[in-house]
Amino acid sequence: MNIKYIFAIFLVILLTQGILNISDDYNPHYTSLNATQDFFSEDSKFISTKSDSFSNNDLKGAYTLIFFGYTNCPDYCPDTLMKIRILFKKLEEQNVKKNIRMLFISVDTKDKVDKIKKYVEYFDENFVGLETDEANLTKLSKRVGVYYKKIQGNSSVDFYDHTGAIFVTNEDSKLVALYTPPIDINKILEDILEAF
Repeated sequence: MNIKYIFAIFLVILLTQGILNISDDYNPHYTSLNATQDFFSEDSKFISTKSDSFSNNDLKGAYTLIFFGYTNCPDYCPDTLMKIRILFKKLEEQNVKKNIRMLFISVDTKDKVDKIKKYVEYFDENFVGLETDEANLTKLSKRVGVYYKKIQGNSSVDFYDHTGAIFVTNEDSKLVALYTPPIDINKILEDILEAF
């Protein structure tokens, strides 16, 4: 009888430790992706708000949050960029020493680099924007799974329906994560602290 009792207590202790160990494991808030290829294809050519060319080399050495949008977007794009700005502000306030960048890629080929620069730097002077042309944008959207479609336009302003997710590349320029709407910056902050 005593041996059974001792065995039962021992079993309860082992199970409790196992449950505690499982609950200590961090569960990220993003969809994990296992891309083996670089984010951009090798022959892609982009002009950025910081330089005349932008490639996978510019993604290396940091985790990069990537958002596809356009400068004339009336609501979702500015809201998302403001959220990311608040996220970066929280990282600064908490003195987090992780190398995190923000990249905005325009799905409107009418958006030129000067306009994109003014737009992204309104939110944060360290945000980088990319100008695209139709060929490179089509190739990139197929490569990473971005949807965009012009839904309304006139001679001066076009409006687009587009993917609202935030893509994440790692320090080797590989696509590793995806945040889908609704975007919660507190969850992204937690992931940066725990998983990046």
